[in-house]
Amino acid sequence: MPQISRVSYKPIYLQICEFIRGKIDSGEIVIGSRVWSESDIMEKFDVSRNTARKAIETLENEGVVSRIQGKGSFVSSPTVDYGLQSLMSFSEEIKEKKLVPSSRIISFTREHPDVSRAENLKIQEEEWIFKLERVRNADGRPMAYQIAYIPEKLCPGLLEYNFIKKSLYEVFEKDYKHILSWQKTVIKPIVADDYLAGILKISPKTPLLHTESITYLAGGTPIESNKHIYLSERYQFTVLSQRSESTRSIEEK
Repeated sequence: MPQISRVSYKPIYLQICEFIRGKIDSGEIVIGSRVWSESDIMEKFDVSRNTARKAIETLENEGVVSRIQGKGSFVSSPTVDYGLQSLMSFSEEIKEKKLVPSSRIISFTREHPDVSRAENLKIQEEEWIFKLERVRNADGRPMAYQIAYIPEKLCPGLLEYNFIKKSLYEVFEKDYKHILSWQKTVIKPIVADDYLAGILKISPKTPLLHTESITYLAGGTPIESNKHIYLSERYQFTVLSQRSESTRSIEEK
């Protein structure tokens, strides 16, 4: 029987959660595999059904496991923490989670921007841009759909690069010697239409997170306007908020 302490200040159901997390972290219970049922936990730890249920519910609420009606609970893929306070590429985010990033190229073209993209990139509509459309994967599983728009004048010859595994930001910085500085991002919830469902291998109407971003170089020149569609079950967004002096002064009046 796995060891748990019945005199510890820590509730038994939390000790069970820690034990299961340890099995997952060690690889003994792998991603996608079935986790012990309530009955299994009751037998292994000699606890009540209520305690077993609470342990499974806690792991589910934390996103560690996903419950499928009639089949049981299964180990979820780790979520990727998208930190809105730091500018990172998709590849950097995925590698930080100890996963392997890759991409499926849908299209990579040279074209003229529409009015909105030209305004975002602070260029004229008759200028040329590169449009890179990809499905972004982690360990071979779709995580996001991305379209990036880049002014040709900032990255001439970009079409020569293969972005199946290569990072766009790495190319910006190492090959074109650009200094990426900051990014403005707008986030909104959407649901998958038939096109997104097909390329992300999900069901239509699946909840998704849609972001529109503009990436700026040091000095304020836009180098990229992009659209990301994230699988919300595999992403969490972290926002760092600071209280301004103006807000404090208003409250003090």
